[in-house]
Amino acid sequence: MPYVRSIHPSTMGKLLREHFTGEIPISIKTASEQKKLISQIKAELKKIQAVHLSDNYYPHDKEREECTLRFSLEDDSPHYYRPYCSLTLKFGADDYCLIIEDSLRRALVYQVEQIYSFIDKLKAEFDKKKAQSHKTEKINNLKQQAIIARIKEIAKEDKFEFATTWREYQNKLKVMVRLEGGILLEVDIPYNSFQEVLKNLRPLIRNVNELQKLGISFKIKSDSGYSGHGWITPEGDSL
Repeated sequence: MPYVRSIHPSTMGKLLREHFTGEIPISIKTASEQKKLISQIKAELKKIQAVHLSDNYYPHDKEREECTLRFSLEDDSPHYYRPYCSLTLKFGADDYCLIIEDSLRRALVYQVEQIYSFIDKLKAEFDKKKAQSHKTEKINNLKQQAIIARIKEIAKEDKFEFATTWREYQNKLKVMVRLEGGILLEVDIPYNSFQEVLKNLRPLIRNVNELQKLGISFKIKSDSGYSGHGWITPEGDSL
């Protein structure tokens, strides 16, 4: 199943800067007029496919809630990441200007129509990401087939069982090899270097098997700052 990440914050910032331009931003001082405009925008957003309106942004401040509109863009396919973008429309506390923002970036709105055309731009951006993800998925599927075919050959010759994990990863295939003594060897095979890894898979399995026969058990973990006893340097000093 393809996986598409939400729009990156730096990309969102660039899109906001380039799209929302003008001379005089929308500015409304009275709360009643702010509510009226937000209500009109909300009615239009309800008509747009893939736009989901979020309620209760300020559950304990009804007036502020009515002057704020939060919405997200969601892909209509269950195969992709959703939602892929969340935005908020609100008025500035000091200058009463209409602002559109995500969690990190913001821009002033100069025309209401900019909001709707911006949504179209975000949809186009996500469509590009989906197309790239689909292309990557097809390439990875071919690599996955090649990996499994090669491991089948090795497994048949060296007499071991293997399985791929149920979880799918975007950049690798995780393989479980069943060794003697009820031991499972978990191997990550990156798609971008799978041929090189496969060359070393057979000696790896054989070496681990031999070590297990000698009664040597071990685990390989990522170094995330082990906080046990002090490290011993090659010179014999403790850190």
